[in-house]
Amino acid sequence: MKFTSDPVLRKIALEAAQQVTTDTGRIYQDELLEALCERLAPRKELLGLVIKKAGQAMMRDLGERHSPRRHRTTDGLYHPKSIMKLGNGIWVWMKDSTATDMTEWGRISSRNFVRTATAEAHKQDYVGSRSDAYRENPHCERLSMLEESVFGYQQESFDDLGYDFSTA
Repeated sequence: MKFTSDPVLRKIALEAAQQVTTDTGRIYQDELLEALCERLAPRKELLGLVIKKAGQAMMRDLGERHSPRRHRTTDGLYHPKSIMKLGNGIWVWMKDSTATDMTEWGRISSRNFVRTATAEAHKQDYVGSRSDAYRENPHCERLSMLEESVFGYQQESFDDLGYDFSTA
């Protein structure tokens, strides 16, 4: 399930994150949430977007909380109030699922597992290479120094985020 985000809300979120970032680069979520709420409260023209975002968050939460889980007593996944996500924005209560739904749910689950495992493998390779580089380059105290001096990082645009970071 993909959710769209309005560039105005992304900009507000980025500005709030920059506001609450500590000298050591830490962002504490409670402070970020408070800063976001302070920025959003006076912006009545954004009420529709904010309500949509809240609805999307509630929908994600519903789907996550009702996702089928293994039950200790039955050792199965079935629960009548579980929700199976079938893709293309379609969910079905587990009690109402058909053989076709079960096949589709299994296919999607396998595809998601492969994507997650692949992403995790890439992340662990990255962590390992950067950890090794930190040991080999003790003068690099922060990741930005390591990326630029050892791995040749050059900043690219963030066009896909819908916000120009160079003006922030």
